[in-house]
Amino acid sequence: MKSSIFNYRVYALMGIVGLTGVWQSAHAHTRLKTPVIQENAANHGSNYNDVVIAHGCQNTTDGASTISTLGTVVVFPDGKDSIITTGTMDGTAHTGTLSDFVTNWGSPVTIVQDKSVFSNQEYITDSLGNKLGFWSGGGTVLKAGYRALVPFATAGVVIEPTSCAKSVTFVVSIADICEITDPSGFSNATVQMWTPAVGSIYDGEGLHGYNSPATLKVTRSIAPLPSSCGDGVDVFVKPSAAQLNRDLRIKLDGTQIWPK
Repeated sequence: MKSSIFNYRVYALMGIVGLTGVWQSAHAHTRLKTPVIQENAANHGSNYNDVVIAHGCQNTTDGASTISTLGTVVVFPDGKDSIITTGTMDGTAHTGTLSDFVTNWGSPVTIVQDKSVFSNQEYITDSLGNKLGFWSGGGTVLKAGYRALVPFATAGVVIEPTSCAKSVTFVVSIADICEITDPSGFSNATVQMWTPAVGSIYDGEGLHGYNSPATLKVTRSIAPLPSSCGDGVDVFVKPSAAQLNRDLRIKLDGTQIWPK
């Protein structure tokens, strides 16, 4: 009986996969439609944005992106055990906390209700209920050869005015799922992982999107840089391996669907 219920839920996520479409550029990645925003430039507390799914998965015959996408899962760094660097994404490690650079990080994501591409949506939260991401899947799915916009909103970010941060870039982890597998089944034909390589099960070494995550850059626009900061520094915030292993997953009615 449990097996039948599980299969039913998997089918609810998968929907009916349509006919495969035409080839798309292998250089197109899943990204945010608006990757750079100003500090606290929110309309009533929210910056409206979209995840842009640029192509499906690659078939094993010629590597063309002809496999349809069943759903997507998106996770922002939680700011608690995140990897913080300055200069570049893999630059100088910062030994302090995110509050050294950002005053109000906690529940960064709000789902925009939308069923134009996928029929199901759900938050990904931590143990305190903070909304760190979301997944969307099922319905008619995204046919290969088409692109999709998956809408969401982020809370307005305030950069710590006494810090030397001229920008803070949040590294966003996204997986576009084409087949429900366990981690041993991850391949270019089953999932497109746009994640940072931090030692998680989602690194995807050797796969199409290896170490090529989406980003959201917040630029300083309220308080001027302190005079002692010179030109200031760019700050980067990546999720830890522990967070990704915990949060980058899909649960439907309390049952984990992906990864198996």
